[in-house]
Amino acid sequence: MHSQTENRQMNPFSRFLIYFLAVARHGSIRKASEDLHIAASAIDRHILLGEQALETPLFERLSSGMRLTAVGELFYAHANRWAKDFESLNRQIDDLKGMRRGRIDILAPEALARVFLPSIAARLKEQYPGIVLNMHIHDNAELGERLFAGEGDLAFLLDPADLRDLQVRSMLSFPLGVVSLPKHPVTQHSSARFSVCAEYSVIVPEKPLALASVFAKLEADTLVNPNVISGANNVQMIKSLVKAGLGITILSYLDVMDEVQNGDMAFTPLAGAHIPPFRLALAHDRARPLSAVARRVADNVEAEWALLRQKMV
Repeated sequence: MHSQTENRQMNPFSRFLIYFLAVARHGSIRKASEDLHIAASAIDRHILLGEQALETPLFERLSSGMRLTAVGELFYAHANRWAKDFESLNRQIDDLKGMRRGRIDILAPEALARVFLPSIAARLKEQYPGIVLNMHIHDNAELGERLFAGEGDLAFLLDPADLRDLQVRSMLSFPLGVVSLPKHPVTQHSSARFSVCAEYSVIVPEKPLALASVFAKLEADTLVNPNVISGANNVQMIKSLVKAGLGITILSYLDVMDEVQNGDMAFTPLAGAHIPPFRLALAHDRARPLSAVARRVADNVEAEWALLRQKMV
């Protein structure tokens, strides 16, 4: 909850809670004072009064600043969630008033930052120019936890393992395939088996890429000994190596969608048993209802996915 939150017409939060969140976020009373434009002595006084009421310290007062205690960490997690819920409530109230504005926080993995999110963001802004789109890029494994913590309204999740507490609005599957230069011999066939990785030089996806474990499983299941020429733990680096003519690789269609459509690279679907597609889920926290703004954005994304499914058939 930032300093502008304090200026909302309807603010149910006490000064203590506002000051507590600011100090916890900055780790310093002085920095919180600068952010909120409130005297440091007033902030310190309210923090002390709050600690007295709770009968436990929330901060360790160090020479380097303020550090949350174990109780403070717990209090911060819940207070931050309350603040996020209130922001969501205000957005829903604005929607009910018919305001053509709002804000939405979208969580997504780094894999989508270059090839997927920019085009979606551009189309959303064209349709809803008054909506502020905040894109938060995090490690894919953290997205569910961040969504539950109230850090986002919607999340794009790659191959989500646990969907129990998530409300999935839509799911899109991207096939795995051999990625090569357009004139590579492998492109002469409509599909390819994993054994082509033994016939041609191959660039191997490495951890922490999710494709690293997929590649290793394919290697174990097929008993193929790949002709490894290089490895990389970044999709953009892998594509650059393919473009440089070093060899082929195994990626999902999502990773190379733009390059394939532009004719810069070729994608040959993998054939054979147990070739799992990559799944991309659009989800939100089941316990938190979507605002009208978030629903409009989700509806728009689902419509885009319907068109994309037709292109991939």
